Amino acid sequence: MTKNNDLSANKNEAAFATKTLIHCPAQIPTIALSRDLTKHIKRGHRWAFASAFPETLKIKSGLCYLKYKEEFLGIGLYQADTQMRFRLFCLADEFYFKKNNPAKTLEIWVDHQWKKALQLRSHFNLNITNSFRLINGEGDGLPGLVVDIYGSTAVIKYEHALMESVWNSQNIADRIVARFPFIHCVYLKRRNDDKNKGESLIGTLEPETQFRENNMLFSSNIREASKTGFFLDQRDNRRLIQDFSKDKTVLNLFSYTGGFSIFAAAGGAKSVTSVDIAKVAIEAVQRNFEINNLKTLTENIATDAFEYVDLQIRAKTQFDIVITDPPSFAPNEKSVPQATAAYTKIFSDSLKLVKPNGLFAASSCSSHISTDAFFEITKEAFSKARLKGTIVKIGGQPVDHPYPLAMEELRYLKFALFRLD
Repeated sequence: MTKNNDLSANKNEAAFATKTLIHCPAQIPTIALSRDLTKHIKRGHRWAFASAFPETLKIKSGLCYLKYKEEFLGIGLYQADTQMRFRLFCLADEFYFKKNNPAKTLEIWVDHQWKKALQLRSHFNLNITNSFRLINGEGDGLPGLVVDIYGSTAVIKYEHALMESVWNSQNIADRIVARFPFIHCVYLKRRNDDKNKGESLIGTLEPETQFRENNMLFSSNIREASKTGFFLDQRDNRRLIQDFSKDKTVLNLFSYTGGFSIFAAAGGAKSVTSVDIAKVAIEAVQRNFEINNLKTLTENIATDAFEYVDLQIRAKTQFDIVITDPPSFAPNEKSVPQATAAYTKIFSDSLKLVKPNGLFAASSCSSHISTDAFFEITKEAFSKARLKGTIVKIGGQPVDHPYPLAMEELRYLKFALFRLD
């Protein structure tokens, strides 16, 4: 990594180190669990659900101490309006815990976690990849907080609206710019269906933000885009597709803005077909091909991927590589059976579009679909398609999307590359 792009240290940050990144009153209430989750929490799990608290508990959402019987377990955020009722911030047996001083405890805790998060990303060479996740919520020990970097723009996003009143967005923005002088805009992004979708905390968010991933350029309208602006978590898997694409015909289903398509073309694909139901996403695919000056033969189709696959099966169209990366079909636990059926169908049908000895990439971003369940789905899909496959590579989240060992549910991204036999 070049010195100008060093993520591991910056003297400018010292001036902002005393600015607290979290709002905490001098006194906070204490709530007690009705079930013993002591081992669960001390092993690193950071959530407690509604069933772990007394039904009679009536308390406003906000920061509080958590205890079981007489043992203090830590400090966290009580969310009265969700089934995920409590997010643990810091444990009571850690060195930074100051009894009866929650503000000081959280100040030391945040600084400690912040430094660990930056150290984990210190290897990034920003000349090659200047888009990455700086803070990954619970995975970096900073629950509910996500910070993504896109070139000279940083995007802050909270996993629950309550977080905006707990985290100090402006001080986080100041700390980001102090650490990374190349960042000129920090944007707080809210839900796309909110009346106020977001606001610039530092600088001005441009209509188009360009950034680099493994030497390929991408463009995003961050204000209108999904999530924080792009799906950074597929970075390693997109790079894998590049290695297999030379002289191949490639189909990218649920393409969104064409991440896999761009890397297939960069790998020398003969042709790349991108399919997504959103017209604006397909327009973004075309834009990403333009800014990379790629001359690959392309077909960019705004249509329903399920319908497209059905049509191509009837037409007996086949490709050397088919990538099927649908959106989450399982937003909650109740939807898992329906999601399982949807994944099985689209994977099975997609396999029928792969040439003999071709490659099939399957992916799921549903946290409620476990890794074991994902592979059971792919086995069933091969069986329904009356095909056999060999696993070439199992992928998942990149290093800037860590998750606690005790929280398997945060291992949400599943990816596998198969060869048809």
